[in-house]
Formats: sequence, structure tokens, C-alpha cells
Amino acid sequence: MENTFGAFLIVMGFGAAWQFFPQLPDRVAIRAAIGAIVLNVFLPALSFHVLYNAPLNEELWIVPTVSAVVCLSTLAVAWAIYESWFKASQGKFTKASFGAMLLGAAWCNATYLGLPTVTLLLGDAYARVPILYDLLAITPLLLTLGASVGAYYGETHEQSNLASATRSILKLPPLWAAVAGVLLNALHVPLPQVFLNACKIAGSAVAPVMIFSVGLALRFSSLNTVVWIVPAVGLKLLFAPTVAYFTARLLGLSGDAFAATLLEAAMPTMVLTMVVADKYKLDSELLAQTIAVSTVLSFITIPFLWNFLKS
Repeated sequence: MENTFGAFLIVMGFGAAWQFFPQLPDRVAIRAAIGAIVLNVFLPALSFHVLYNAPLNEELWIVPTVSAVVCLSTLAVAWAIYESWFKASQGKFTKASFGAMLLGAAWCNATYLGLPTVTLLLGDAYARVPILYDLLAITPLLLTLGASVGAYYGETHEQSNLASATRSILKLPPLWAAVAGVLLNALHVPLPQVFLNACKIAGSAVAPVMIFSVGLALRFSSLNTVVWIVPAVGLKLLFAPTVAYFTARLLGLSGDAFAATLLEAAMPTMVLTMVVADKYKLDSELLAQTIAVSTVLSFITIPFLWNFLKS
């Protein structure tokens, strides 16, 4: 476990160190390029390959259900905490900061960090859990509910609506690849081995590239408002996996699929939330701090959770 997370930290550190070398290409542009390649090529290939070969069982609905329950429960508790802060802060804790902290508390890094973590700890066979956790719950919720949060709390007049959110979801190549993988799996449609091998090779690039990209996204430029991110980080790293534990048990999930689902719930704040924050002019700086701090602390909390699961 220590070697696995030590390797993660080194690769992530390469990405984080990029900002200290101004002669290198702009890290924001590099991260955007990496994100586009992963979203449109590598992740669809991985999603298809994994779900084409995955067992079709109750995990198909239990994992996304746990994901949705965790996200909504954490969002509700975060709202209750930050609503009281907002009223008591006398304008210091702004509406834009309020919205940013809701995103930071409720949405986890299910794919960028969750996928490599689960596959390295439990094997490639359980890559299906991060894909189900993310593509069938977390990302659709971010593009619908998360966008609504951004529109309500942001400093822009741009509105979020169901039609535009639905179009955004339907434009996700990994989602279509996942659906195709499940359908062809269920129908027992044989595919050429060379095609499956190509998907496997392309998918194998996802984990290291994603970890490096997370490093590129880390920003510690200012921590003077760190007290504001404490509830969001605590909810993300401690409360969310607790909710996942009881929800998954209640729904009958067990074994390594149960462990993989809890690991997903324990992931730090989702990097993709920055897209929503930037679009609706939330407090992106505060959200970036939340991503950075929760990511670093997760290298303490996730091993603790893993040891608990294996005890």
C-alpha cells in the first residue's frame, strides 16, 4: 500500500512541479489537452473494454445508487453547515464561496484518482466500479445538479437548464462507450481480439496520465482562508465513505466490489468541479485549495480506510 501511494505521489509531484518551470508550456493548456485526449480516446476505450468483459450483475445498479446517495447526502450536510457560516460571516464568506464549497464537499475524484487507486489495489477486474460510480452517477449529477448550484450561487447571469445539461451528458464519449460495452456484453456479441487489445492498450494509459493531470491541477497559491475548506474536506474524506459504507451494506454489496465502492466514496474533491466553478464564476481559488488539500490528505485517509477494510 505504501509503495502504491508513494508511486502516486511521485507521479503527481511531477505534475505539481510543472508550475515552477516557466519555460515549459502552460500547465493549464497541457491539462486541457490531456483532458481532451483522455475524455475522447483513452477513457472511452477503457470503459468499453472493462464493461464488455465485466460480469453483468447487481453492481450495475447498486454502485451508481451508492454514488448518488453519497453525493446527495454530502451535499445536504454541506449546505446546512455553510448556510450557517454564510449568515454569520457578515459578508466575508461570499455566495460564490458558498457554491464552491458545496461542489468541493459533494463531488469526488472518482475517475482521475479513484480509477488508478482501485485498479492498483484490487486489480484491473474492478475497474468497472469507478466507471459505474462516475459515469452513471457522479458526472451526470455534476452536469445537472452541480451546474444548478453554480448557476444559483455564481456571480454570472448564465442559467442552467435540464435541456442543456442533458445535451452535455449525451455528448460524453465514455458514457456511450460504457453503454455499448454493456449491451454487447449482454447480447454476447463477439468482437475481433485485435480490437479488444487496442482498447486495452489505449485504456492502460488512463491511470498514469490521470494522476499526472491531477498534479497539474494542484494549486496552493493562498491558504489564508483554509478554515473555510475544513468542513468540505472533512465531509469529502470522512463523512462520504461512512455514508457509502452503510448504503452499500444496506443494498447487499459485499467483497471486493464493496471495498472498491468505499474507496471511490473516499476520493478527494473532483477536479472537474473547476469547470463548473469557472463557468458560473464561483470562488475558483477556494475550490482549488479544497482540491489540493483534500488530495494531499487523502494519501493519509485512504490507506487508513484500506487497512480497515482488510482487517
